[in-house]
Formats: sequence, C-alpha cells, structure tokens
Amino acid sequence: MVKINAAINAIGNNFKVVDLVEDVIKGHFNVIHDNVTIGENSVIGSYCELEEGTIIGKNCVIQGRVRTGPKVVIEDDVTIKYGTILTNTALIKRNVFIGPNVITLGGNYDRKRINGTIIGENCYIGAGTKIAGGVTICDDVVIGANSFVNKDVTKPGIYAGTPIKFFRKV
Repeated sequence: MVKINAAINAIGNNFKVVDLVEDVIKGHFNVIHDNVTIGENSVIGSYCELEEGTIIGKNCVIQGRVRTGPKVVIEDDVTIKYGTILTNTALIKRNVFIGPNVITLGGNYDRKRINGTIIGENCYIGAGTKIAGGVTICDDVVIGANSFVNKDVTKPGIYAGTPIKFFRKV
C-alpha cells in the first residue's frame, strides 16, 4: 500500500512505487499522471507534476514545483531542486544533481518539437541553466549556473556561459 503523507494530491491510474519503505509523496498539491513509477526511498515534494509514463529510480529527491513531460526517465540517486522543468522523453542518468529552475527546452527557433535531452552520469547542472532540446551531456560534467547548453557536450569537464564554453577538466 502506498502511504501518502499529503493533502489534495491527484494520482492517476497505474501509479507504482517500488519497494516502498516510507511515504513517497511528502508534499501537497501534486499531480501524478497515469503510469508513473517511483523507486525505493525516493521522495516527491509539493506542487510537482509528473506526466504520463515518468519513471523515477531509487534514492531520488524531487523537490517542489518540479514538472516532467511524458516518458521522462530519472535514474537512481538523482536530486532535482525546486522549479525544474524536464521536457518529453528526457533521460537523467545516475547520480546527477540538477539545481533550482533548470529547464530542458523542447523546441527550437522554428518551433519544431525536439525531445530526448540526455544528461549523463555524475553531472552537476547549476541553477537556472537552460538546455536546448535534444542535447546530450556526457558523464562527469559540471555546468555553471545560468548557462545555456546549446550543443552536445562530448567530453568531461567544467563548462559555463551563454552559450557554454569549456573551462577545464574536472
């Protein structure tokens, strides 16, 4: 049985929590759409919206006002801070930290929908960063706060700026 320690949460069909130890939804006023799965020891804050097919791994912390598009996958040991938006089919790999108010964009200047942003393992994405649709960030990357990631990041290191520039190896 799913224990929900909150008020006024809207939960869709086929909501699953894997090996639940404690309550998973600690916050209030969440909207959890159909076919959402949340892994063991993960917690969801207040005012989150998890679209259909979102999968969250184990030991994740999803703070308040986080929104996922459909079919977003968040692997194990991920922290996503307040106000982040992840667009359709984004993949967040293991051990990633995403700072407050990060947005993965879902389109381009032609208003064409581009999905499938990938953030590799062991990455740190600074507060306020915007990531263009369809961009892939490799493992072991640090992106400075308020940066704009407009192209694939193919080698580990520290990046920052608008658009991002490589600064040094980690």
